[in-house]
Amino acid sequence: MKSEERKLLWHSVDYWAEVKPESEAVVFGDVRLTWKQVKEKVDLLAEAFVGIGVEKGDRVALLSMACPEFITSYMAASKVGAIWQGISPKFSRDEIYYFLSDSQPKVLLALDHYMNIDLLEMILEFKEKFPFLHEVVIIGDPRGSGLVELNEFLYRRTDNSKKVLDKRISEVNENDEVLLMYTSGSTGKPKGVLHTHRAVMCSAMVESKYMFWDSDSRILLHFPINHVAADVEMGYTAIYSGATIVLMDRFLPEGSLIEIEKEKITHLGQVPAMYLMQMSTSKFRSMDWSSMKVLVWGAYAASERMVKVLSDLSKKYNFLLLTGYGSTEVCGFTTFATPDDPVDLLFSSTGRIVPPYEVKIVDEERKEVPLGKIGEIAFRGPVVMKEYLNNPIATSLVKDNNGWLYTSDLGWVNEQGYLFVCGRKSEMYKTGGENVFPKEIEDVLDMHPSVLMSAVIGVPDSLYGEVGHAFIVPKPGTTINEGDLREYCKRHLSGFKIPRRFDIRPVLPMLATGKIDKMTLRQWIAS
Repeated sequence: MKSEERKLLWHSVDYWAEVKPESEAVVFGDVRLTWKQVKEKVDLLAEAFVGIGVEKGDRVALLSMACPEFITSYMAASKVGAIWQGISPKFSRDEIYYFLSDSQPKVLLALDHYMNIDLLEMILEFKEKFPFLHEVVIIGDPRGSGLVELNEFLYRRTDNSKKVLDKRISEVNENDEVLLMYTSGSTGKPKGVLHTHRAVMCSAMVESKYMFWDSDSRILLHFPINHVAADVEMGYTAIYSGATIVLMDRFLPEGSLIEIEKEKITHLGQVPAMYLMQMSTSKFRSMDWSSMKVLVWGAYAASERMVKVLSDLSKKYNFLLLTGYGSTEVCGFTTFATPDDPVDLLFSSTGRIVPPYEVKIVDEERKEVPLGKIGEIAFRGPVVMKEYLNNPIATSLVKDNNGWLYTSDLGWVNEQGYLFVCGRKSEMYKTGGENVFPKEIEDVLDMHPSVLMSAVIGVPDSLYGEVGHAFIVPKPGTTINEGDLREYCKRHLSGFKIPRRFDIRPVLPMLATGKIDKMTLRQWIAS
């Protein structure tokens, strides 16, 4: 197979197994797999899937964190024409119940436990409740539960399974759905986002180009496997590029830095909160970054202070700083910064749209607005989701007949084509008739020398309609009070933008995406 002939996700596994079979593909603790070994495991799992009756379009779910089975089950599902879904064991029982009941997978692969969470009892309960679960496979010890263990499952193939798999492979095409990811649910029940082979392949091709990935890259992946960063931006882009994927089953600020040094990581992608937590460790100050080539952040804008620290590092160790903008619904980044962009653009802008994607800014009637004016960000291109699973009404609300996806994010574009994101439409609030964007206030608060991170929400007020409520996490070893913060804001913000209340907390609730959970912040205030 030639590189340009790759159209389906699993093609990249076969391609690299042929091009460099003995090269390291996946690292997870003491486990090290070559491309040849990854292909062998993918093929065994694909045969096992068709052997138990997995049909084209069926869902295959994995309840796990990042581990080798994340890669092999994802690629095996793509090979048999199934739709793969990752579920984080950090989710609550009710959340996992919702994901499974909505997607109705035919097969569930699951860890028997994660950290101090015993998952087996919950899995057995789901097996009883969900008749659509044809098979449950345990990664670990089934402990006499009667459920099949993964290695046993791999050899449950029938004499006919190879022939069935070969036939199935010929039936799968690039417009078939292959990946199901659920939104964070920050504005209601999570929605299942369906993407095709074509969308994921296109996103990986573009990201590898603009993030400078190649077959010598070594990436660190510690995101939950339900996240677009794991499934596309880093995980599949690494497979597409022939890079080595170093997996961690959780994000640890100091542990991730140790892994970067140990495994000589060349490409690191994180959300800003992760970098900030790493910067709070003593290890960060003694780190050897000499292996690093590209350092990326996404999900939301970084603070000026964070970018300044990383910029100083990049000058010392000669690596690139990049950022971009995207979402689950567009399968990853659609705008990208470039190495030539000045540092001030890295914390204020998310870069420019790149081909084959299009962007426009629209008003409430979805009419395009002039350059420089704030409106809703809309995207079009081959990476736009096919639909929300089981939710045609929600799909029709965000996707029009011309292929435009309306993101509910607010932003503006300057004359040079740079996109500036102001936040979610649902987060903007009005105080005394003035529009206030929380991100602008958060950017100011994050520059305070004693602030590690901040979050601002609008809350009801009898006089002004709404006012700002700011949550602050101080840097370790520092103290800060409301008076200091108010005086600081007075020097940098208009009066109406200054939060009415400053709520200082040791930690803030985080979503699996790495974003601050503002729904929980609202619940804190309500209680």
